[in-house]
Amino acid sequence: MKLTGLAFRAVANSNNGSLNTDTIMRFTSDDDVIVGSYSGGTIVAGHVLAKWLAESEIEMLYQGATTGGQVQAGKAHAQFRPNADGRMSMYLEWEWLTGDRSSGQSEWVLV
Repeated sequence: MKLTGLAFRAVANSNNGSLNTDTIMRFTSDDDVIVGSYSGGTIVAGHVLAKWLAESEIEMLYQGATTGGQVQAGKAHAQFRPNADGRMSMYLEWEWLTGDRSSGQSEWVLV
């Protein structure tokens, strides 16, 4: 799987997460290091660095700034697979590395 040039829109997130369904994540590189950014909705700007663990699985670190003035960082394990509608989705199991260090899940759909 290649991520370069792909964009995913958030469609679901745990209540303790910061993003909403107006947030889009774009991947700009997926060679040795996966690079991405995310913004929109409650996110002013965010950045992602990740690495491949398997053909459809990555481990990522992310940091972002919210419209509420927060700066946050976290880590996530992502899996890529078709959702119930057959569209490619990215499923994240994430954990905050700042703030309350809680964890959650989010789902993103290819746009």
